[in-house]
Amino acid sequence: MPIGCNVEKIIYTYNARYGKKQMNNMGVYNPGPKRNIKVIALLVVCIILAASLVGVLALYLSNGNTADLKGQVTDKDKTISSLQTQIASLQSQISQTPNSTSSQSQIASLNEQISTLNDQLAAYYNIAMMNSSSILLYQQPVSQDANATTQVFSEDIYYAGYVSIQVNASASTTFVEVSYNYAASLFDYNQTIGTSGTAVFPVLPGTLFINVGNTNQTTANTATVSAIYYY
Repeated sequence: MPIGCNVEKIIYTYNARYGKKQMNNMGVYNPGPKRNIKVIALLVVCIILAASLVGVLALYLSNGNTADLKGQVTDKDKTISSLQTQIASLQSQISQTPNSTSSQSQIASLNEQISTLNDQLAAYYNIAMMNSSSILLYQQPVSQDANATTQVFSEDIYYAGYVSIQVNASASTTFVEVSYNYAASLFDYNQTIGTSGTAVFPVLPGTLFINVGNTNQTTANTATVSAIYYY
């Protein structure tokens, strides 16, 4: 019998056995109860922020900044090892000349250098783990006209991380905007705060700009702004 006939026979047999059963198992889609719109909106915002942070960190890592930190840590480790070798040599000299004040002074100096380097290593580790933070703004007052934008911060930052900006304002249309350039790309984020709220934005090394504005067409706006940089 030709191959084509066998294929048709197989398809016919399969449909006869399973086709009807599959159709019987198909039920009417019954969507569950409607979810709270605010909860869904909050989840969407969280997903967007998480995606933004992953994106900027991926760009940061692709430009070799993590490798730079690791290289600095390796260099410090080598320096500490060298200093410890010098200390061992000086201690050996002291054992032969117990009253050598010069050798004891050198050991004290080397131990101080080791302590400083260990502090630097701890700082690099905290930066690599994004455990460090600094205050950029603390309750800075802002007064602006209706439908205006005010720059409240403009300085260089040196590590990837994120900024948390808290605002209390009189206008319900108050928003926060963050922008910076990195790897020849412009990053610009904004979020409406209203009269009170906190916005979190991912950041990369470069000059960081923070703006506060409002879209009210008739009424002036007053606000206080605080910002913390985590890196």
